[in-house]
Amino acid sequence: MIKTLTLALAAAGLAFAPAAFADPEPRSTPELEAALAEGGERVVVDVLGAVCDFCALAMTRTFERRSEVAAADVDLDSKTLTVVLNPGDDLDDATIADLIERSGYDLQGIRRGEG
Repeated sequence: MIKTLTLALAAAGLAFAPAAFADPEPRSTPELEAALAEGGERVVVDVLGAVCDFCALAMTRTFERRSEVAAADVDLDSKTLTVVLNPGDDLDDATIADLIERSGYDLQGIRRGEG
């Protein structure tokens, strides 16, 4: 569907960049900023399937329970989970993927060190 739409728009001389494929600016909250100020590392996870406040709260709590995580926040508009890791801690991509998938969502990508 997207490929067909992209080709039709290209034939008409128009560009098409779906929001799901764009890299949005990382979300900022006081909790995330405080964790970053302490020297934490930002990890932005692109997630599909989170559509309501309950989804966002559940995913945020799943990550905040991890000892490696200083702060977490879900932005439903940009379909991203932003996590700030404690200084010196790491949460590998495989663990992030497992947590997202076990929560019932689809992982689309992981970006580290933004912002």
